[in-house]
Amino acid sequence: MAYHLSSNLSQTLNDGQWLSGKVVRGLQNGRTFGFPTINIELDTPDLLNDTGVFATELILNDMLYHGMLYVGTRPTLDLQSKTVEINIFDFNEDCYGAEVKFKIGKKIRPEKKFASLEDLICQLKKDKDEILQIFEN
Repeated sequence: MAYHLSSNLSQTLNDGQWLSGKVVRGLQNGRTFGFPTINIELDTPDLLNDTGVFATELILNDMLYHGMLYVGTRPTLDLQSKTVEINIFDFNEDCYGAEVKFKIGKKIRPEKKFASLEDLICQLKKDKDEILQIFEN
């Protein structure tokens, strides 16, 4: 679900610490297993030290969205570089190059290497369900 921010944008941005960056092209692994993400190149990468899966709110193109934030090295995919990516709920648009602001919410779980891609997908479904419950309350 998205919310238009035209009049409440400054109030929203003053509510907690927001990080910002640019949407960049990633490896597009998430879309192959049902969880497409936007990859974010942070303006200040040193502000984000924790890894794992988090609930998040984000502002993209003057709209407020909810999503699932992942920070880490994607060990199940045997990758090494740290990435910041968000699966935006109910969103399917091309937004490469756009500026994004996001706020880190509740940590759902730490980064973990799963035995298989199927195990990872199953856990992502559970993570998403937990985050949706957070935003419903």
